[in-house]
Order: sequence, then C-alpha cells, then structure tokens
Amino acid sequence: MKHVRNKKRVAGLIVLSMLAVTVVSACSSNGKSEEGGAEAPKDIHILLSHTLAKYAMQYKDDDIYTKELSKLSGFNLKYEFLGHNTDYIQQLTVRFASKDLADMVRTDSILSSIHPGALEQGVFTPLNDLLDKYGPNLKKKIAQEQWDSPRVSKDGKIYGIPYLTAAPAYKVIYIRQDWLDKLNMPQPKTLDDYLKFFEAVKVQDMNGDGDPNDEYGFYVRENLDYSDLFFKEFGVHPREWIWRDGKLQSGMIQPEIKDALRFWKMLYEKGYINPNLFTNKSSDWRAGIKQGKGGSWMHDVPNYAADWQPSLFVNEKNVKISMLPGPEGPKGKGLSPVSDQIGHVWVIPSTNKHPENVIKYLDWAWSNPAAEKYFSYGIEGVNYTVENGKVKYDAASKANTDNDSWEFYRTTQNPMKDGRLEPLVLDIDPNAEILKKGLQAANQSIYKNDGLHMPVLESLKTRPELGFGSGTLFLDMFAKVITGKADLDASFDEFVKEWKRRGGDQAIQEATDWYNKFHAKK
Repeated sequence: MKHVRNKKRVAGLIVLSMLAVTVVSACSSNGKSEEGGAEAPKDIHILLSHTLAKYAMQYKDDDIYTKELSKLSGFNLKYEFLGHNTDYIQQLTVRFASKDLADMVRTDSILSSIHPGALEQGVFTPLNDLLDKYGPNLKKKIAQEQWDSPRVSKDGKIYGIPYLTAAPAYKVIYIRQDWLDKLNMPQPKTLDDYLKFFEAVKVQDMNGDGDPNDEYGFYVRENLDYSDLFFKEFGVHPREWIWRDGKLQSGMIQPEIKDALRFWKMLYEKGYINPNLFTNKSSDWRAGIKQGKGGSWMHDVPNYAADWQPSLFVNEKNVKISMLPGPEGPKGKGLSPVSDQIGHVWVIPSTNKHPENVIKYLDWAWSNPAAEKYFSYGIEGVNYTVENGKVKYDAASKANTDNDSWEFYRTTQNPMKDGRLEPLVLDIDPNAEILKKGLQAANQSIYKNDGLHMPVLESLKTRPELGFGSGTLFLDMFAKVITGKADLDASFDEFVKEWKRRGGDQAIQEATDWYNKFHAKK
C-alpha cells in the first residue's frame, strides 16, 4: 500500500510540474516575460498638431483608423491633437511648462523655442542605445546627415527622430490655367510676364460674377505665410542666411531687399494683390481663392487634392489649375532653400517609462510591408479592395473623401513622412500627372542655402521680433512701406539699425562662429 501511495504521489508531482510549465508558457505568450515579470505595456500616447487636416480636427476616440493601425502594429495607439501653427506653439509651450506630455511628441527641433532649455534639463530621452537595440531599420532608412542634424542630435547624442517631408522641395506657384487660356496668355516665366497677367486679371471680370474689381493677380495670406514671393528674384530672401563679406548674415538686412520692397509697393498700389493681405487668415485665404479672388498663389504640391482640385471651387465651371516654378527675376529665382528634408522631429519625453515601445513602433513603420500598404491605401475593405492581386482604390469614394480621411492615414498618422507623394500613392492617384509636374516645378525652384543645418541661434531664442512673420520688426516695416505709410529707404535703413541694435549683430557673430566651426569639420 505504501508503495502504491508513493507512486500516486510521484505521478501527482509530475502532473503539477507539467501544469506549472504550461502556465508559465501561457503567461509568456500572453504578456509575460520569460523571467516571469510582466512585459512592458504597449500603449503609446502621441501628441501632435492636427495641421488643419479635416479628419484630425474632428477626431474621435473610437476612430477606425487608429484601431486598424493599432491592430497592424501591435501597439495601442492614442492620438491627442492640438492646434496648428501659432496655436500649436502656444499649446505645446504650456504642455512642456506643465510637464503634461505624451509618450512621443511632435516638435520642430530638439532646440526649439517652444521648449527652451528642455534638452539641457533632461526632458528628452537619449536615443542612441535604444536605436541600436530596437531600431535597426529606422537607423538604416533615415540618412546619416539627417541623424546628424542639430534639430535631432547634439554632441553625438541623438534626442529626436526625423519626420521627413514628401520631397526635397514642394513649394510652387499655383495659377488659374483657365484664366490664362481665357486671356490667350502663355504661362508666365518672368516678373514682367506675371505683371502682364496681373494687369489683365485686374481689368477683366475673370470669375464672371459681374464685378471686375474683386479678383487679384496674386492672392496673399497674413504674415506672408505661403506668400513670401518676389524677394529671391531680386537677389536675396528675408528668411535666408547668406555668407557675405566673411560673415553669415540674415537676408532681411541686405540692400537687395529694397528692390523687393519697391516691387511689392507697386503691386499694392496697382491693386495686383488683395488689400487685406495683413489680416487674411489661412481659412479666409483658402476660401477667397476658391471663390475666384486669386489668379495665382503659392502653396505646396501635396495640398492639391485637399485644397485646390477644380471641383472644390465654387460658382465657377471649367476651372483648370497649373503649378509653376518661381518666376525669373533680374537677380535670380527660387521658392525654397536647399533643406535637410526634416519636416518635424519626434521626441520621447524622459517621463516615458517604456521609450523602447516608441522605437519599436517606428522601426515597424519604416520596415513592414503592411505599414507601407496602410499608409498608402488605408484599410482593406473600407478604403480599397484587392482583386486578382491588384489594389483597387477609388479616390472619390465616400470612405476616402469623408473629411479627407486619405490625408489622415497618409500624413497625420504616418510617423515617418508626409506620404502624399509616395510611389504607391502616385500609382493609384488620379492626380498623379499634375502632382509630378508640380514636383518638377518645385525642384526647379530650389536655391542655395548657406545656413543649412544651422541650429536655432541662442541670441534669437528670446528675440522673436528679429525673425520673419507676425510681430517682427521686418513685417512691421514691410507693412508700413508697401502701404505708403513710411518712406522706403529711410524706413528700411532704420529697420536694419534697430535689428542690429536689438541683438542682430550678436546673432550674426553667433551664426558666423557656427558656420566656421561646422564647415571646418568637412
């Protein structure tokens, strides 16, 4: 009997041992590590701008695209959208100040004025080791030059992950081709060609509403956003930094700007540009163009589908759009400087207890065919179907046009790059022909950039008035000069003195020191 009891006891222990192994194995395959501890949770909270994308602006927590991308990637993604441009900057500044951040955050640079001192204060997670361990595809797919950018790295340490633009350049001149055809005019190439077009637009009722005075040759947006044309044609652009006389100097203080101011003043006086240019907000600017108030305007090639397709224009039939390179001026041409192709930068706050999840997710996005397919076509069975091994995609379907959902999965959700011009997209895009022509025009409008890779200057971080745009000395001077409220030469000369006095001279010295040090390494 004792022998029998021992046999039963041994058998019982064997069964218990097997059960234990099974339980451990099951735990390991259901969120447990082999050591018995819980795996890192796979939640990723993403903080970014809605960039005025319709779908993102009306985003709901039960979003089908977020569910699909979470399923494909194996990560539980949660998006939180803030405003756009100035709103985003203000809102993100508050979030950094209050340390109310997410697992990954979109910024423009690790040295951004949005979060001054954040890098030095250890707000960002150093990424070198994490990238080596969890992001081999990520490291390989992004160029070393982009990893070395001061927007991403400092002193050999990587603190950000680049989000790339759709192309080396994509800023172009949009023009009403149907108006050119109606006027029997060729596409303009020079400044004189544009002036002839502007004059014709001024005197004729191009939009057919009975009022010949409500159309403008070039439609301008407040703060010269997407409207900073007619500068490089005279030799220098106010946003650029140029190497001159042994120094890296701001373009906005160069004497050639006077010629550009004279041209702009003439445009204003002749009624070739809209008189509300200093208050014409982005939404009003878009609406005005679609109402037939603009003969030409400046914008990005990828915005064609969302903003400038002929079907989006109101009260006009047979609208035709063309995209052109920048005009040729007496001293040059160009719409975009040579860039690093970094659209913005992802940072991982040091409050993220599992930064490896972000790196793993991005590595998946950059390398997995399922990711490439999703960021091009969306959800199979919703946005596209597959027949006989070929993708069938209807850009005009309700699923793809509903609040421009295509823009959401190609750009807003896409953590790698602006995906609107990717090869898979162009293969099925009904607008492929005009987009390709637009890219050619944009590439013809790239100009040399002496300040390429220059970080935000310390001397300018607390002096926004020395920059370009809203609230700056330059725009204030520009407005007074072109509206005739100030003498051109005297006002510009005074602006240059004031710009230098308020810290511009210090900025030039800092920029020059950076330039000499940066180029000495090459």
